[in-house]
Amino acid sequence: MPKMGDTMEEGKILQWLKKEGDAVNKGEMLAEVETDKVNIEIEAFSAGVLRKILVPAGSAAPIGAPIALIGSADEPLPGGNGEAVAARLIAPGGGRDKSAPTGAINRAATAPAQGRIFISPIARRLASEHQLDYRAIRGSGPNGRIIRMDVETALRVQAPAAPVATQLIAPTPAPAEAQFITSPTVAEDAIAIPLSNMRRTIARRLTQSMQSAPHFYVTSVIDTTKLAALRQQINDYAARDPSPVKVSFNDLIVKAAALALVRIPQVNVSFAEDKILQKKQVNIGIAVALEQGLLVPVLHDADKRGLLDIARESRRLAEAARENKLRPEDFSGGTFTVSNLGMFDVESFTAVINPPESAILAVGSIAPTPVVVDGQIVVRDRVKVTLSSDHRALDGAIAARFLQEMKRLLEEPFGLLL
Repeated sequence: MPKMGDTMEEGKILQWLKKEGDAVNKGEMLAEVETDKVNIEIEAFSAGVLRKILVPAGSAAPIGAPIALIGSADEPLPGGNGEAVAARLIAPGGGRDKSAPTGAINRAATAPAQGRIFISPIARRLASEHQLDYRAIRGSGPNGRIIRMDVETALRVQAPAAPVATQLIAPTPAPAEAQFITSPTVAEDAIAIPLSNMRRTIARRLTQSMQSAPHFYVTSVIDTTKLAALRQQINDYAARDPSPVKVSFNDLIVKAAALALVRIPQVNVSFAEDKILQKKQVNIGIAVALEQGLLVPVLHDADKRGLLDIARESRRLAEAARENKLRPEDFSGGTFTVSNLGMFDVESFTAVINPPESAILAVGSIAPTPVVVDGQIVVRDRVKVTLSSDHRALDGAIAARFLQEMKRLLEEPFGLLL
């Protein structure tokens, strides 16, 4: 099972596009997979014959787990037509078993480790309980950290011979209709709605974020009067373009955030145990609310894009998210996220950091507000923005300087065009 996104931990086979015995070319589409964010077709890594499907349609497998065997037409399958494939794909030391098939095999996510090993406490304890050498495991967590799922996958793969379905696949119940249930432990009846892959991932990752990253919040109020005038001028100009596009306030905020990250690079970082990783690129995640959950497609190199380019790419990403057509590169590599609830008449809110990023900007609605200017009470359009920061990587002064830069850029917005 290939990894198709920063947050993916397992994939569900929706359908196989080839059947056992079919010839397969390298790069040819092999199966359709549901991840935590999108449905996407995966390609064959090598040419040959599809000898054995290990994960049937409707079942899930963790990243790196074998899902199929591709080899020569006359190549014998191990363990009696694949029954003990899982036990033979990984040698005790973490490398490939010499007796495993020579064809193209999707192996479990283990590999010889080098240098310091990063592993979560619960993963370390689980490995110790089962006397598993975790140094041979390739971590799928942030910055290669070994997490509980990686250890569980290694334990399943290296377990004594057993039916392949129980060794490789964490049972995933088939989608079921919501059922009306009665429980003696609750005050009233409830409707049980099975969690989608996206909802499960959101629950897991945001719980992890709140538990591992000590959040703190800094709020700023920004005058958007000049910003509105600039937006109108830009849109009047863009309307004459053969392919017109409207620049939104969120596009302007994304551009300001990108420039602020360039000028305050200490915010464009990830926390990595014994070091802080300062990112060279400025890739802004744009939160898109869908009925089934929240997606965060990524606008890459936002600091280098013009406002019209940002507007076009933002529309493409939002439409692709709603139509379930995002590509893996569309939701990977984010370094900072902007979450805007202004369209829902929300004054202000705090957002949960999207790991492995270290900060997220929550944007409220723009509202006319009475303020004092030069000793006079006047009405100005203002918006509240709140920066959530990981205190392991950022301090309050850095967060405040970032918001100061955002405020300067949005209140004197001509700088967004330079």
